[in-house]
Amino acid sequence: MKLSTITSKHSLTLVLIFCLTLLISIACEKKDVPATENSPPSKQVDEKNSTKKDNTSIDEAKSSRVIVEVNGIKLTQSEVDTMINRSLGSVKDRIPQDQMEKAKENIRKQFVENFITRTLLTQEADKQNIVVSDDEVKKAMSEVEAKVPQGMTLEAALKQSGMSMEEMRENIVFSLRVNKLFESQMKTDIKPSDEEIKKYYNDNKKKFDTPEKAHARHILIKSDDKDNEKIKGEKKSKIDALRKQLLEGADFEKLAKENSDCPSGKKGGDLGEFSRGRMVKPFEEAAFSQKVNEIGQVIQTKFGYHIIQVIEHNEAKQKTLVEVKDTIKQTLENQKKQEITKNYITGIKEKAKIVYGTDDDSKK
Repeated sequence: MKLSTITSKHSLTLVLIFCLTLLISIACEKKDVPATENSPPSKQVDEKNSTKKDNTSIDEAKSSRVIVEVNGIKLTQSEVDTMINRSLGSVKDRIPQDQMEKAKENIRKQFVENFITRTLLTQEADKQNIVVSDDEVKKAMSEVEAKVPQGMTLEAALKQSGMSMEEMRENIVFSLRVNKLFESQMKTDIKPSDEEIKKYYNDNKKKFDTPEKAHARHILIKSDDKDNEKIKGEKKSKIDALRKQLLEGADFEKLAKENSDCPSGKKGGDLGEFSRGRMVKPFEEAAFSQKVNEIGQVIQTKFGYHIIQVIEHNEAKQKTLVEVKDTIKQTLENQKKQEITKNYITGIKEKAKIVYGTDDDSKK
């Protein structure tokens, strides 16, 4: 079924203003404009005005074209275009030109689908008179603000995303209402049984494997192929002298901060915890073979000379069912919730009146 094109009063006003501008420009044109043999000046002007007027009308009609109608609520091309431009925002410069149209089409399809789902869920929440209190909204707003990256305000984060504070509040209210709507659908017990938990554990044991890990710190004196033999010798002598100080009881963190060429030097050389495959081979072999707390021999990698001290070494192991039972329980509960939610949305879509524009392919 094709949706009729809707022209708003606002769009008509724009067309009238545009036409008035054309009339003024025509009146100001010189009267000695040369004419072709077959076309008098008045005919040329009429054709030009007609073309511009037609193009404007086409643009207005396209902008107000209905993409989809959901139980009487319409989504227009103009709204879709606005969302595409907002979504691309500052990232459009990083999208290759030959992929731009595909990116826009993906955003468009996702937005249309989201519009349908959001409209239906809002209508269902209205039917059930689901409301949220100001306190609930304030609490949610505070949680969002707490997740803003350090050094950035909520206002700055919103501005970067192209969203206003009012829009964010509307989204929060919608999310809270929908959560209550979904909760009302959880009529069956979604708590998994011990048998289900045990089965999940046995079927997914690899998920609970903990790889061998080492926690180490180091001091690096950079060296590369550009160094001549003299410079290499000086650097080797420096790292040997530092190791000697450590063996005599010097503070590792202090020496690292004062001498290490690695960025980790600012943290006393601490590299944190890492598993095999994360470090270059000579470094990895040394770190996973050294005894905890010992000052290792000087090793050389493509980065230079290193002194390594392993702070902690944990062997690979598999977590027991007892250790991961609560995690599995939560996972299975979430799966059941997602399944109930998915079926609920599918159900209300099947009952809804969803009508697409004939040239819209979001439904395909």
